[in-house]
Amino acid sequence: MNTEKMRIGLIDVDSKYPNLALMKLSAYHKQKGDYIEFYNPFWEYDIVYASKVFDFTPDYPHPVRAHKFYKGGSGYDLITTLPVEIEHIYPDYELYGVDYAMGFTTRGCIRQCPFCIVPKKEGYIRAVADIYEFWNGQEKIRLLDNNLTAHHEHFIKILNQLIKEKVKVDFNQGLDIRLIDDEKAKLLAQVRLWKQIHFAWDLMGIEKAVRRGIEILKRNGVHLRKLMFYVLIGFNTTPEEDLYRVETLRGLGVDPFVMPYNKFDPYQRNFARWVNHKAIFKSVSWQEYKKTYKKEQENEQA
Repeated sequence: MNTEKMRIGLIDVDSKYPNLALMKLSAYHKQKGDYIEFYNPFWEYDIVYASKVFDFTPDYPHPVRAHKFYKGGSGYDLITTLPVEIEHIYPDYELYGVDYAMGFTTRGCIRQCPFCIVPKKEGYIRAVADIYEFWNGQEKIRLLDNNLTAHHEHFIKILNQLIKEKVKVDFNQGLDIRLIDDEKAKLLAQVRLWKQIHFAWDLMGIEKAVRRGIEILKRNGVHLRKLMFYVLIGFNTTPEEDLYRVETLRGLGVDPFVMPYNKFDPYQRNFARWVNHKAIFKSVSWQEYKKTYKKEQENEQA
């Protein structure tokens, strides 16, 4: 039997957070006794794994010296997945030196939002784990579920685990305001939060659901300052509708956070800057801010 240790290289192309797939690959190879590290172009490796999250970011620019080279992540394709024995392994948090846990308890979604890749990549909502698969006493958990609220029974199970363990949680990808009811709201009011609870108002047609959901959360004890709404702009809404959503959320007492569909578009970039810098948002109107950035553009072109 061949027991020779392999040299494994990892490439994190563009992750904004510690890359969960790479942490799982690291844990798997460490269990096998392999030597694992982030890729060094001066070395040659038995296997190199590259993970890329976003399709619009540049690929790794250097030649890769390896006997086997694997690429994965949404930035490369929507098909490649980790083998089951690696997908459900406890992550190697030491790889990034993080002191919190992170993982998925569900995969997939019930929605078919035209701007979202989750249904194509993960399919319909299903439970895949509980917090104990990737949490072992850390003070904080970052849940990466794309729509935990869409699986009612599992939502109740996971929230009760979080409450029992008194762990602080970040619902990183957000919850679905359209699916909030009194049972869910009462549990959310008992959870210790690491970050604000994220929801989204991406489509104009869900205004009634947004208003209803906020009212349900409020009456069940969730303080409005704990709520934040992602607001997608530049996909199928007008600037007037973007401003309406942002000002409506402000009037309801919750924080909007603008997500530009095209970050290279000057309007989207500047509208997001106005809303997301809270000191500016609270003190300067959009009409006033528009005059400022238009003058800046004129000066740059002069």
